[in-house]
Amino acid sequence: MSSFFQLFLAWGLLLVFVLVLYIVDKVNVIYQGYAKPEVLPTFNDGLFGELAGKTLWDAMSGIPVPGVDAKFVSSLKPHYEPVLRQHIEQVFMEGYSHGKAGTAGVPTNNRIIPTPRGSLESWLPMHHLASIYQAGVDFAAKKPEDLLRIQQSLDQVTAMIYARIGVGLNEAYSATLLIHPEGEEDDGKDLPPPEAEAPPPTAQLTHQQAGEVLQPDLSSLNQTPAVPVETLDSPMAMAEEAKPMPA
Repeated sequence: MSSFFQLFLAWGLLLVFVLVLYIVDKVNVIYQGYAKPEVLPTFNDGLFGELAGKTLWDAMSGIPVPGVDAKFVSSLKPHYEPVLRQHIEQVFMEGYSHGKAGTAGVPTNNRIIPTPRGSLESWLPMHHLASIYQAGVDFAAKKPEDLLRIQQSLDQVTAMIYARIGVGLNEAYSATLLIHPEGEEDDGKDLPPPEAEAPPPTAQLTHQQAGEVLQPDLSSLNQTPAVPVETLDSPMAMAEEAKPMPA
């Protein structure tokens, strides 16, 4: 009888201990739920499964990831290309805006990229990101002598990234990124057009001489009295002219 009582007591103590642990765990969960700051819910892209951040980059670039099938990774590459494109464009535009503001720094490896199914954490190596970011900073300086170097650098690093993940690059990034925002390239577009100059006087005279004949003004002839021709030719007038003047 005593052994049965001892066994019953042991089971009772064990049950109480388990119950205490359960209650403590529930209290902790409730406390953490109230202590957490309010965070807006985020919807992660479930297409890539557990692949995100650097693990996603490793898988896409051919590094074996434990527990992830290679065929599954290959099927994800067409869906990964838009994520990669957004990551590159964001880094370039960040460098461009920092270059305009004079606050150039160092980009971060990780970015949250929106997708049609939610969002996905993307990661790229720093040596690639630094080249893309610097291309944006240099392009913001608007130096024509640096444009070819910026174009070659941007196209080279993006081609290396695409070759690393085994995806074809249909259009060079320089064709879409090396374009200044509207209104920043030409500051003289809003200036009024110059006024038209009047033609020189010589041009007008030439036109009059070529198309018209100038007529003499005869109105002044009617103001002087006419002298008869007979008076000028008469003998008396000639005698008066030939008569010697008195001394």
